[in-house]
Amino acid sequence: MLYLGNVLQISTAGFVELHRRLPEFGPTPLISMDSVARELGVRHVFVKDESRRAGLPAFKILGASWATYRAVAQAVDSPIDVSLEDLSAARKHGIKLIAATDGNHGRAVARMAKILGIESDIFVPLNLDRSIQGLVASEGARVVVTDGDYDYAVQQARIRSEVPNGLLIQDTAFEGYTEIAQWIVDGYSTMMTETEEQVLKATGSTVNFAVAPVGVESFAQSVVSYWKSRSYPCAVLTVEPDSAACLKSSLINGVSTSVPTDDTIMTSLNCGTVSLIAWPILQKGVDASVSISDIEADKAVKQLQPHGVNAGPCGAATYAALQYVARQHRETVGSLNSGSTVVPFCTEGTRDYKAPGIDS
Repeated sequence: MLYLGNVLQISTAGFVELHRRLPEFGPTPLISMDSVARELGVRHVFVKDESRRAGLPAFKILGASWATYRAVAQAVDSPIDVSLEDLSAARKHGIKLIAATDGNHGRAVARMAKILGIESDIFVPLNLDRSIQGLVASEGARVVVTDGDYDYAVQQARIRSEVPNGLLIQDTAFEGYTEIAQWIVDGYSTMMTETEEQVLKATGSTVNFAVAPVGVESFAQSVVSYWKSRSYPCAVLTVEPDSAACLKSSLINGVSTSVPTDDTIMTSLNCGTVSLIAWPILQKGVDASVSISDIEADKAVKQLQPHGVNAGPCGAATYAALQYVARQHRETVGSLNSGSTVVPFCTEGTRDYKAPGIDS
């Protein structure tokens, strides 16, 4: 299904210096897919490959690191330009990082806790795959399995953060919790500036069609905020699982709408409520929104492999969305045309998952 919306430019800023101080940090690849561009009838297709970012198999460390840095510095009254080494003094204050996750965000928060030498509690949904729980725990976090879905895990993390020295680092905003969630959005801007520079170097031109995955919408908010602030037009297409299409439902209804969710191989996109601060920006800035099935995501994972992109289902979702719109809604989405330079953001590297249609 497809939703079409109106465009409004909204601006934000990027944050790069902190990321350059992270272990193993460096720009991620921009993969040219000329044969796909010819097949789809567009000028260029470049996949921004976030399968390895600062030693983790996803982009989430960009937002989690900046938000953790700012929140911990604020909590211990350190200056905004404090070094990571000096910020590690936070352990003397007994600070504990707390977050909810359905995958990569929690692991990134746990990694930042490890870098700073402080503890972390990460709350996860009841049905989160045990292999993903294990990856979060491998960063030194205490994993707390809740009795509900992702939204319930967020509620439980929020309650736990009310203990002395608890610090909630959450990538979704809600009433009374917006500042740290915005810092996470800001942190993702590093990826946008990289992409803009890489496309300019490769083509001498600009991105004019971006494809973003949607979970709790913080990343999509960053994509819309950045590309709609440029001096040139850029359309934004978003994609969600069929089983968790809260943004598409909200856009259709004209009001933020929570939806029930179901199991999906796109675990990091399995969220049922739009972030409070993301909704007004996405409502005005998203040009088109689609949802896809697990079968389509799995197919896209396989289609990307010959091009050297080793994506997980969440990362491949944007490629599936591009294929869907280019083949079935080309005339409806007029901003996708022969002059388009398209960037699907591949936000997750390969991981184990049960292919749809295969019985356990």
